[in-house]
Amino acid sequence: MSRTSQFFSGFRHIFSGFSFLHKHPSLWTWMILPWAIALILLVVSFGLFVHQFGDMYDFLLRLVGLEAIPEAKGFWEEAAFGGLWLLKQLLKPFLFLLGVIGLSIISFLIYLIVCEPFFDVIAEKTTLLFKGEAPPPFQWGRFFKSFRLSVMAALQKVALFVVVPLLLWVLNFIPFFGNVLYVCLTFLFEMWVLGFTIVEYPMSQKMLTFNQRLQFGRRHKYILLGLGTPLLIPFAPLLLQAPMVVGGTLWYEELDHGPGTRD
Repeated sequence: MSRTSQFFSGFRHIFSGFSFLHKHPSLWTWMILPWAIALILLVVSFGLFVHQFGDMYDFLLRLVGLEAIPEAKGFWEEAAFGGLWLLKQLLKPFLFLLGVIGLSIISFLIYLIVCEPFFDVIAEKTTLLFKGEAPPPFQWGRFFKSFRLSVMAALQKVALFVVVPLLLWVLNFIPFFGNVLYVCLTFLFEMWVLGFTIVEYPMSQKMLTFNQRLQFGRRHKYILLGLGTPLLIPFAPLLLQAPMVVGGTLWYEELDHGPGTRD
């Protein structure tokens, strides 16, 4: 399968999650609370941002010395005044968009932490419905082993997701195209992170170590990029994460076992 085909395969599985939810209404019970939390986070965070943006914008203008532009006297001063005025007009929507993107990512990270138990349950129930199996009996030994692996994987994942953006930030020092390269590679990495996070839930059910999960993520990076495309739309991961977990779980189980009883 070509890289493009892999990418679109991952993208299609976002929609397969909605299709599976339509065929298995019992899963909707576990979607309600994550969606309610997502809507609350969305309304509160965006409302606070819009309310405080004016003050933040004025603070940044004072910081760079653009708050009060002196009165122009003469042709060159008028030209400079016009240039600074235009810069201020362009800077405001750019900073607003940048703030919305940053706020979207921060809100999504908070959402993942709060809703992780629900996504684990969604992935487990999706797997059982896909295979047509009954839930396994509870075992304390399995529970503690799963908990230990989850904590270790979470710590290693945080380290990876902090180190890579810091390394990419060094690209800003490259003249001319360094900033563009940094933005593009950072977006690609964040898309991969979103796709990786989605398929981590079924991998957690299999009690794989973080190294095993990471090897899997590197091997299927183009599919994970396709799964992570909602990151390109601000706040979309907040609203789509639960169905994306279903779609990612289906893809992982199809890859692991072949077509199951998803219908």
